[in-house]
Amino acid sequence: MFDDLDRTIVGALHLAPRATWDDLASALPVDASTLSRRYARLANENVLRIVGEIDWGLFSTTLPVHLRIETRDSTPLAVAQRLEGLPDVQHLGLTFGRFPLFATVHAASEAATLELLMEIYALPGVSAITTLPVLAYASKGSGWDPQVLSADETRRFAEIGRPPGAAPGSPQAPVSLEPLERKALQLLQQDARLPASSLGRTLGVATSTASRMVKKFIAEGWFRARVEIDGTYLGYALPFVLGVKTELNATGAVCQALARHPATRFVTQVAAEFDVLCTGLARDRSHLAQLVNDEFGAISGVRALDVAPMLLECKRFWMLRGENQRLGAFTPPSLGG
Repeated sequence: MFDDLDRTIVGALHLAPRATWDDLASALPVDASTLSRRYARLANENVLRIVGEIDWGLFSTTLPVHLRIETRDSTPLAVAQRLEGLPDVQHLGLTFGRFPLFATVHAASEAATLELLMEIYALPGVSAITTLPVLAYASKGSGWDPQVLSADETRRFAEIGRPPGAAPGSPQAPVSLEPLERKALQLLQQDARLPASSLGRTLGVATSTASRMVKKFIAEGWFRARVEIDGTYLGYALPFVLGVKTELNATGAVCQALARHPATRFVTQVAAEFDVLCTGLARDRSHLAQLVNDEFGAISGVRALDVAPMLLECKRFWMLRGENQRLGAFTPPSLGG
């Protein structure tokens, strides 16, 4: 069961994912213990998970690549099942249109990307791949707001959860982590709500030391808490992939306009057949038609759109999607060490 209070809690956590239950309760008509119990139930049922989004420069010297995959002599689902086990596959889904599969991969280097692409080309059932390498990004899924709260609630939770971290942009040069920092980030990858007291105990340091580390990670833009839940629970039953061709000199502005749109999650500038490629969530096909006709198509500088609704989302942010809108195993990229 997923009720209105659950929906409100999830909406609040999107805006303030590391806030204490007391802080969240201060803006809701329920007490902290009720919020804690509700969250534990949703997490135990694999409906909701809050994980750590780590800056790309901490695990890779390159950027992601989007793939549009054609299949032959095998069903798209069978090929997807072969793909989802590859550790560098971040996002994967079955889509409508000429390309039955969409994927985003992120390897540790350009050389590793080449190896990965050759491995995917060699998979049984893969007949052709269109590669769209990311050049820059304008937004990530960690910043998405499902807009299930009132305007006043949104303002209050945004104030509670506003981090001092860096604004979205291209990844910085790889950072050299101290062993203790690496271990802390690995723990926060798996549980982004881990309090400083628990983090300190696991690391064998004082709570104050752990707290300073977390604040540093957020301030440097190395770590951001990210809510993962199937969009169906929030009224968004249709994931989609949107390819955009822009007018000359308009690509950057179109990226920023799409990043501000509430329906988009991961907005990227790419090379190859499109100028911009993004993923997002719509309520249903009618809503997606409205987005394409009245909103995306109305953005200044947009020349052409290609939208591919997803039939099935198999994996997102390195997390498998199970049956009945449940979350599966989470295998984020290794930070080394």
